Amino acid sequence: MEDPTEQPSPGSGAGTGALNSAETSTVAPAEKTLEALAGLSYRAGELQDYLDSTCESMVDLLGDGLAAVTLYRDGKKNVLALVPPPSKPIQPLDIHGPISTYVVQTGETLCVGDTDQEVRYGSPPEGYHSYLGVPLRLPKGQVVGTICYFNTETRHFRDNEVQTAQLFAERVAIALDNYDLYQDLKQHSTKLEELVQDRTSQLLAARDELAHKEKLAAVGEFATRLTHEIRNPLTTIRLALEYLQQNTTDGSHKRAELAGNEVSRLERMLNEVLMYTKPAQATLKPVELDVFCADFVLTNESLAQAQDLTLTLEVEKPATVMADADKLTQVFLNLTRNACDASATGQAIACSTGRDGDKGFVRMHNCGAIIPPDKLNVITDAFVSGKPNSSGLGLTIVKSLVDVQQGRLSITSNAEDGTTFTVYLPLIKETLVKEAPLKEALAKQSKEEKDLTATETQN
Repeated sequence: MEDPTEQPSPGSGAGTGALNSAETSTVAPAEKTLEALAGLSYRAGELQDYLDSTCESMVDLLGDGLAAVTLYRDGKKNVLALVPPPSKPIQPLDIHGPISTYVVQTGETLCVGDTDQEVRYGSPPEGYHSYLGVPLRLPKGQVVGTICYFNTETRHFRDNEVQTAQLFAERVAIALDNYDLYQDLKQHSTKLEELVQDRTSQLLAARDELAHKEKLAAVGEFATRLTHEIRNPLTTIRLALEYLQQNTTDGSHKRAELAGNEVSRLERMLNEVLMYTKPAQATLKPVELDVFCADFVLTNESLAQAQDLTLTLEVEKPATVMADADKLTQVFLNLTRNACDASATGQAIACSTGRDGDKGFVRMHNCGAIIPPDKLNVITDAFVSGKPNSSGLGLTIVKSLVDVQQGRLSITSNAEDGTTFTVYLPLIKETLVKEAPLKEALAKQSKEEKDLTATETQN
């Protein structure tokens, strides 16, 4: 038996015995080879046409047969080009067994004049009896595939034919390397464009934010000066009105009271402008929401009672959060006033607190006038309001105060359910850590009780 590991030398024409058709093979002249090579033109990104033209030139120079370019990558053999073209697409093939695998593994040119006699390299496609394969070696020396030629007859491959195939292989290898470089460059270019776009967007956003801050700073300075200028005469007017309330008849007393209410409203608006123009800051400390809400309702239920409303509290589950109690008071004082303004006489404003996952929450609900649907998504924007005679800054300040406490504000409003404002705040980590063992113990106890019940049932 012939040693299957024996390797013929490149271009040796292994298995050339009894090659009756060898003498009749046509030898391509040098001029025809040069003409074929000169006709091949590879342009970046147009690899397939180049490979097809190369295979056509191989068949034209070596005679009627089959020429193919194969690529070995990711454990599969891929046929990149085939002339004559197949009737249906070729799927990636297993790299074990094909005759071209020998060429890739050794990196040497292989000539098999009679594949029926020389079977140790594998079998060619059905109907073909001779083979010429040349490795595709990249400029860095890596062999990545083959360019091969099959003939339907047995034949001897002459030296100039082997050299022609090697020239084609060199051209194809360079084209494959250029194609990979082109794809890498294209990919890097795409990533670079994305990075440039992201960076440009960030810079534009930073520019807009800076311009907005500069505008707010200018408005804030103006508003601060204007507020102080207005507040002083308002204080004088308030004192005068209080005096009139105490020293006038019933009719004049009522007019003084109404004027005093208007002064209070103007002072609140001025305070909102001042708060809007100042950057919000918070000092976060543990706050027990059930205790906070109880104190808030007790202190501010007079706001609701003054309008024949009730302010109720429900504690679903105690929760301790990280928050600034003073800022939180400002938030719910604003929300309570809004609820009072929206509610009709005799209605209730419901305040509730509890836990939702890793958040504690305080919810304030009323069944009064709803926020217009077209304003619901922008109601926290500056100078947007759902009611007349409002500065449009109240909910903007509320949101900024919630954000600075690392919280989240949720707003729903519709005719069926009324209006609900929910403030979510992060639970302190100690609460989560302490409750983890408790939850495990309760789960274990529940399981034991179920097991006990099952045992008693069986007995």
